[in-house]
Amino acid sequence: MKVAIRKIDRYHLEELELAVAEFLQPQNPAGKKEFNRLKRFFIKPNLLGAYGPEAAVTTHPLVLEAVIRYLLQNNKEVWIGDSPGGTVNVEQVWQKCGLKDLAERYPIKLINLSTHKFREISYRGYKIRLSEVIWDCEAVINIAKFKTHSLMAFTGAVKNLYGLVPGMIKSDYHRKYPGMREFAKMITAIYSIVKPCIYYNMIDGILGMDGAGPSAGNVRNFSLFMGSRSASALDYQASKLMGFKIQEVPYLFDALHSDGVLPSRVDIPHSFKHFILPEVDIKTVKISKDVMRFVPGIASYAIGKLFFFHPVVSDRCHKCGICVQSCPVNAIVYNSEGLPVVNPNKCIKCMCCHEMCPFQAIDIYKSPVARMIMR
Repeated sequence: MKVAIRKIDRYHLEELELAVAEFLQPQNPAGKKEFNRLKRFFIKPNLLGAYGPEAAVTTHPLVLEAVIRYLLQNNKEVWIGDSPGGTVNVEQVWQKCGLKDLAERYPIKLINLSTHKFREISYRGYKIRLSEVIWDCEAVINIAKFKTHSLMAFTGAVKNLYGLVPGMIKSDYHRKYPGMREFAKMITAIYSIVKPCIYYNMIDGILGMDGAGPSAGNVRNFSLFMGSRSASALDYQASKLMGFKIQEVPYLFDALHSDGVLPSRVDIPHSFKHFILPEVDIKTVKISKDVMRFVPGIASYAIGKLFFFHPVVSDRCHKCGICVQSCPVNAIVYNSEGLPVVNPNKCIKCMCCHEMCPFQAIDIYKSPVARMIMR
């Protein structure tokens, strides 16, 4: 399975157009026939919240513009949209992330997946609600952001598809599948359902994020733009470039197995064969998973008494209430002064509050043992 990687130092439309054309250009007559047959494309970016491009939280609008231009030049109908996390206003997301400007300059259709119709799909014991947009269109181009993730360690093309779950249903799935492994299996189930609809996957890593991603980490200029027909192969290679091992990204092995992709058979440019990005902070998101991975069940309770962490609301809080509304188990309530407070006994550590806070006002409290290990 081929993963294309291009080194691009800055967001420049002409350079991005060349890369997109290289990624999407059919490579053989069968591929050309398939592409010509498709008339309506849906572009699925990462639109986590109302963040400007410089924050490196969402897919950069110039990447989206390059894809839009390629599709329109090939006489395709283009829809684009997402279901942002929590209760964020979608109009604000479109404005801040540059989609409103794109819709004013190009004949594209913006779709709010939080209000678009959906269907419930049964898959291997899971009942998952997904936006109908992936069936209303003939093909999906999935454009993720290159970031660490507080729950899944890494977020790329596979995790980006979680945005196809409408609105606050996403929070409900965090409640139903609270553990890291449970949630990872549900993410893989979503990927297995929708991958027949995916034409191509890309990761915008020109600007990305390490540390406490996906929204409160460090903005990094990784200078990478990547693509593949396989989301799992793309995530395997992209996470490897950050320094992750396959077992450190909870959904990755199952997603690769679902695609029938062997890691050793992932084909990348020769110049990236042994390349790992220098000084990337992945320890922040992976150390707790490493500590507990090999602990026997009988000992996990005792260790859990010493090694624990949970989100807390800091004095940077603006009292916007997004953390309260985003918590799937109602573990965050207002105190007498109108400040949100996390109940650690109810918290399931899904990190939705940490992910959705627009002011990075959610810190992580660590026990003394956790501080020693995670410092």
